[in-house]
Amino acid sequence: MEVPKPGDVIYVETELYLSHGVDDFRGGKATVSQVQDEILGGRAVPFVEVAENPGSFYNWEYLTEKQAELAAKFGDARAHPIPDYRPEFNELGIPPVAGPPAPAKGPEWEPAAAARTGRSVYVLWLVAILVFVLDRWSKTIVLGSFMPGESRLVIPHLLWWTYVQNTRGAFGLFGNSPVLLIVLAMIVLGVFTYAFRDAVRHSNFVRIAFGMIVGGAIGNIVDRFQHQWVVDFIDFRTIWPNVFNVADACITVGVALLILAALRRERRAA
Repeated sequence: MEVPKPGDVIYVETELYLSHGVDDFRGGKATVSQVQDEILGGRAVPFVEVAENPGSFYNWEYLTEKQAELAAKFGDARAHPIPDYRPEFNELGIPPVAGPPAPAKGPEWEPAAAARTGRSVYVLWLVAILVFVLDRWSKTIVLGSFMPGESRLVIPHLLWWTYVQNTRGAFGLFGNSPVLLIVLAMIVLGVFTYAFRDAVRHSNFVRIAFGMIVGGAIGNIVDRFQHQWVVDFIDFRTIWPNVFNVADACITVGVALLILAALRRERRAA
C-alpha cells in the first residue's frame, strides 16, 4: 500500500494511556495531516500524524498491514478523543453527555491537544526534577559527612560509600576541563532532544527515560559550576572500577531505556 498524503483518509488504532483523561483515543477513520520519515535500522520509515490525534505519529509500515482489519472493526466510524469525565481526570472540565463522545471537529478539540502536550512535558520535567533533587540531596549528605577520599563499607564485598572529587566526566571519562565537560553535556542533551523529539510526544516510556537523563545531566552541570568538580560516592569496587553518583546512574538507566525504546520501534517497523 502506498504511503498516504496529507488529506488522505486511513484507519488508526485505539490508543489507551496510563494517564487516562483526554489522552484516551478511539480508533477509526482519520485524516492524514502530516507524513514524515524517521531513520530506523538505517532506513527511512514513514510515520503519519492524523488531524484527530495531533502529536501522535503512527508507523505506516506497521499500520498498513492492519488497514483491512481496522476497516472491518470500525467501518465508517471516525477516530476521536474520549474524555474521561471523572473529576480527577477531566482536566478540561468537559461536561458529561449521553452516549459516546462525538468525533473531533477542528478547533474545539485544540484544548485537548494542548493538554496532551502539556502533560507530556509535565511528566518529563517531573522525572527530571525528582532525579535532580535526589542527586543534590545525596551529594549534600556526602559533603557534610565525608572527607575527600574517605570510604565506608555499606554491603560487605559489594558496596562502599567513597567520597571522590571527580574532575573528569561520567565514570571518570572524557577529560578534566570543567568548561569542556559542561559544553559536552549540553551537546549530548541537544542530540538526544533532537533524536527523540517525536517519540517524547507520544510515549511516557521515552518521557521518563529522557527526564532521567535531563535531571542527571543538570545535577552534574550544577556541580561543575559550583565546585569545578563532581561529587562521586557510589563505589562497587569489586565489579566496577569507577566511583559514580546518582546523576550518573540515572543518566545510564535513561540511555538504556531510550535504546530499548528505539529497538522496540525498529522491531515493530520490521
